[in-house]
Order: sequence, then C-alpha cells, then structure tokens
Amino acid sequence: MARARTAPGHGMQPLPRADWALFLDIDGTLIEHADHPEGIRVPAHLPELLTGLQTSLDGAVALVSGRSIDWMDHRLAPARLAAAGQHGGEIRLAPDAPSVPIPVPAWRKPLEQTLVRELALWPGVYVERKPLSLAVHFRAVPEHGDAIMARVEELGTRMDPSVEFLRGRCVLEVRQRGFNKGTAVDTLMASTLFSGRTPIFLGDDITDEDGFRAARAAGGLAVAVGPRPTSQADFRLATPEDVRAWLGRFPQALERMPS
Repeated sequence: MARARTAPGHGMQPLPRADWALFLDIDGTLIEHADHPEGIRVPAHLPELLTGLQTSLDGAVALVSGRSIDWMDHRLAPARLAAAGQHGGEIRLAPDAPSVPIPVPAWRKPLEQTLVRELALWPGVYVERKPLSLAVHFRAVPEHGDAIMARVEELGTRMDPSVEFLRGRCVLEVRQRGFNKGTAVDTLMASTLFSGRTPIFLGDDITDEDGFRAARAAGGLAVAVGPRPTSQADFRLATPEDVRAWLGRFPQALERMPS
C-alpha cells in the first residue's frame, strides 16, 4: 500500500491482513465521547466484536488507552485483551498475563489534592483519578479550557519537573514523563504475541499521535478517527460507529483470504 503523507478522506479502507496487529484507542475510537468520562456507553456488541478480532488475528489485538486496565476489564467484559493503560503507565502483554505498572509517581496524590481544590473555581471541571496519572476534563465548560489548562500546567510544573502534560480534546492528561502510547506500542511489539506483525493503530486525539508514530516507524499504518487534523495517519474513519463496522468485517474478510 502506498504511504499517504496526510490522512486521506473517509472511505479509503484497506483490506485487513492476517499478519496485522491491532492497537485500539477506546474513547472517541471504539466508543463515543461523553461529557463525563463515566458517562460513556459501551455498545452491547463491542465485547463480542473484540473477542472475534482476537480469534481472527491469533490474539494480536491490544487496547491502548488513557483508561486503566482494570476499567477495560470491567467495562468490556467478558472480553479480555492485551492492553496498555494510563498512556503506557501499565502494560499487559497478553490476555492471560499480569498487568505491570510503573511505580506510583511521588507527585500523584498531592497534585490530585491541589487540583481538586484549585479547579473548584470552574464548576463543571472534573479531575479523573487514575492509579498512576490524572486527567482534567472540561468538556462541560470548554470556553474556559485555555485558563484551566494553563493553571494545571503551572501547578504541576511547580510541584515536580517529571510531570508531563498532554492537551487533548477538552481534556488535559497529567502523567509521568517517559511513558506514552508510542512506548506502549513498542513494548507490545517486542512481545511474543505481537512480534513480527504489522502494527495498525487506531485513535482520534492528540494523545494518539505517539501511537501513530510508533506504528508507522515499525512499518505499519495509522488510522485517524474523526475530523481532527493530523499529518501522521494513512487513512481516516469518520466516527466510532464506522470503526466498529470496519473492524466487524475483519473475521469474514480474513476467512476469505487464501491460506
């Protein structure tokens, strides 16, 4: 397949191959965004879709998300996949393997307490507490986004220089420097389940750009979801519904391929 330098329009969907390895973002990619992170709706058929992909690709399917792996296992049950949670802060190399987290950053708890107090100035802001990171959501008050992000960055930088910030769509991710979705893809691609395959990364937000780069650097493809501009993706799907429809065709398409 010819490499596109910018993501082309909707509808250009390559046929899946048996040597692919899928790396799937969740919010905005597999499921639609919601104003509150716990307000999302998981489509009833999504767990079955994911387990079908696992079977078709010999297990080489991973969730790569800002969500925790525990969240994934709970909300997507009975599906259980290889996974990278909290933007690479925790890794599970195979469905039956243990989750391996990085040490809890020293700034994690005190910064949470500071943000909850300081951000009370903006009703509607929600600080999502994750074991290894934080996410400040302001989808309910987007008009104050710039001021909110500037204040969070000021407080975090003052507390610890190892804090890293990543501006997403109505969210500011606060995480430990050195771990991201790209490092997660690299770690998973070096494991037995994924080694030797072609990585395909699907994502919708700026937090997925590291994953895009890692997949392309390994000879794979990046799939942008939604309208956000990006120079990294090879093709684009319009919505999570389109993503689910495309992925749902994989098993039958792979069965028709000559062995």
